[in-house]
Amino acid sequence: MNSHVLYLAHGSYRVRAAREHVKRLAGSGSRVLLVVPAKESWAEAVAELEAFDNVEVVQLTPDSKGSVLKAAKKFVLARTGPVSSVDTVVAGDAQSLPTAWMLTKQRPDVTLRLEPYAPDGRVAEASDIAVVTPWYPSPNNPYAGAFVKMATRSVADKFDRVSIIHTEDWSGHADAALNDAIKITTDRLQDNRGLIPVLDTPEGTLLRVPVPLVHRKNYSPWVTAQETALRKALPGGRIKAPVIHAHAGIYGGVLAMRLAQPDARIVVTEHATFLNRIFSQPAARALYHDVLVRADAFLCVSTYLRDQIAAEFPDVADKLRVVPNVVDFDSFASGCDYSQDLRKWLYVGRLVKHKGVGELLEAFALVAEKDPLVTLTMVGSGALEEELLTRAEVLGLADRFTVSPPVTPDEVNGLMHRHDLLVHASKIETFGMTIVEAVAAGLPVLVTRSFGPEETLSGIETVAGSLMEISDDPQVIADAYWDLRARAADLDLPAAREVLEQRYGAPAVAQQLMDVYLDRPSAPAAVDTPASPGGDAALPADTQGAPALAAGAGAPVPETDAEPSAEGAAQVGRAVLLALAPPKPRRVADFANHLLESGVHVTVVTANNAAWRRTGLDARVTLVSIEQGEKRLLIPRGERFVVYKAPRAILNRARRMARKRRTAIASELMVAATQRVHTKAANAFHKNVFNRGYREVRPQLLSRIARRKALPELRLDLTDHVFVCDINSTVTGWKWAKAYPNLTVTTNLDRSTYSAQKA
Repeated sequence: MNSHVLYLAHGSYRVRAAREHVKRLAGSGSRVLLVVPAKESWAEAVAELEAFDNVEVVQLTPDSKGSVLKAAKKFVLARTGPVSSVDTVVAGDAQSLPTAWMLTKQRPDVTLRLEPYAPDGRVAEASDIAVVTPWYPSPNNPYAGAFVKMATRSVADKFDRVSIIHTEDWSGHADAALNDAIKITTDRLQDNRGLIPVLDTPEGTLLRVPVPLVHRKNYSPWVTAQETALRKALPGGRIKAPVIHAHAGIYGGVLAMRLAQPDARIVVTEHATFLNRIFSQPAARALYHDVLVRADAFLCVSTYLRDQIAAEFPDVADKLRVVPNVVDFDSFASGCDYSQDLRKWLYVGRLVKHKGVGELLEAFALVAEKDPLVTLTMVGSGALEEELLTRAEVLGLADRFTVSPPVTPDEVNGLMHRHDLLVHASKIETFGMTIVEAVAAGLPVLVTRSFGPEETLSGIETVAGSLMEISDDPQVIADAYWDLRARAADLDLPAAREVLEQRYGAPAVAQQLMDVYLDRPSAPAAVDTPASPGGDAALPADTQGAPALAAGAGAPVPETDAEPSAEGAAQVGRAVLLALAPPKPRRVADFANHLLESGVHVTVVTANNAAWRRTGLDARVTLVSIEQGEKRLLIPRGERFVVYKAPRAILNRARRMARKRRTAIASELMVAATQRVHTKAANAFHKNVFNRGYREVRPQLLSRIARRKALPELRLDLTDHVFVCDINSTVTGWKWAKAYPNLTVTTNLDRSTYSAQKA
């Protein structure tokens, strides 16, 4: 691209991408005008790029909200000045999209790009296998998704045409007004499929689809934004491949499920460490269950992940199987000349809390007190970087502790050969790629039993290094280090590498993947790995009593259920738990389970179905729901219509009309701002006005609904105890106590209530 390029990047999320792109453009002979915020996060990149003769850097001062949008508009849209001669504008991140859009509307002669690759008119074509992933090595994060790349490479020669579809998040901070502008501009730009280049890689053709999304709190709208972007990027809006290998259930799995051709075979591999967060969100959990149902095969990279998913969704546990990550052993020379004193510590990974980096630094300080020659290098980035550097200064270790930025995959082997020991104190790892790579490089490892590593190192722990217990106590790490150092001469890294290569080398895992793709019976694994008792299909013991709700994610609880008898004990009574809207449903579930195990027939009456999904309520407990009855009440229905539905319908119609003006965004921005004001006002009214009044009458209303919907099913004439579990159930309990004088109604969840009867 031999031209004068304006490169815009107004946030701090894609600094690395901007640096790599600008270097590439400058190297090809283009003149580049880089416009970025005057922030510390850009300092290193700016210093490097200013050294190029054909690169000019302009740094804009952010406003009080941290945004440079106003300053950028003033600079970029000026009729005279350095921007007047540019012929191409690259919007390098989400925050710069509105500015780039406005420039192209003012100057149609300027060509817009999202990535600075020369357009060749190619579009995504049909392939024999499509790999769909949210993580893949890219200019912004060359290490992300290296495991996906290796899995793809291991089978690429088995197919004539391979396509890789990478949905890449463009994230970062933005205030509400800028976020509106990003969404509206994105909607316009996604209609232009030519903005997304098709690139050739050794593994196959790569379609990297940017997904500008600033706020990423909830997974369901997050993945929907990815779907919208990908659907518009694909001809016909479909993934045209007979086999789709999707990575991560809530990302690639959902995209494959929604965009695959009807007869496509969908294989999903789960790697994620954050499944608990996904399962805690009802909409995301329901999506995940849908993916499990649709997938022809669902692979987990470790037994830990398989058991976690099986416990959450026992109805589809038979689909789950373990197929590990592929490790590129050819990229790692095993001749690591480490010192047996193990003084040069290395950590490679994200600098975040669950990785245990804080505890690792504290443990290093304990060891450093006894050995003045030990050093610690952390290679990575994350939220705790500044905190770690500050703490190291407080500990007096600033000259012996280093934080370096992430490295590319081809730099990892050399990095490991410059150290004596890889130390990982993570609380949870689904596989532990870096740990296996360290052993492949001949580097001893000291790692926690954080699920995945305990499995990957099974049988070779003592020859590869050492496993230590997960703990918040740094002394545990320090003690484990001294123990390992004392027996460092006994390690046999070449033997450990040989075992791991049989397990995780490309030939071994590729064969397993091909068996799954072609739906062939798998050959037995060359090396056994730990499994749950009973083999692959066995579930953890604690799933045996999982509530029936878990089987159908998001499914409503029926108004009435059959009456299962208490198993394993003679029935000693009947109890009803009135838990219409308990603030702590897990406490109620624990009490119900205790009564059930004591031989009591237990029924729970609820007006909130979702409250019980993750409480561990025993499936034998009868659930009677009156939720639908409350939803049909005139008062809440009227409030929802007047406060939410009617205004939203009017504003949505206004926004659709504004959106039809594809060449202008001002009117849609005004409607979007009005929508934000309405949502804020409606929520305030609902919380501060409606809820306060409704709270006073709700117990009475619920009592009437319970009399109609629940009472006929409960057989209170045979019941001996009713436990009132929350304030909203008090009126109902009081009325039942008056109507049934022989019935004991209490607010005391006394676990000894039935002890005498049982005895």
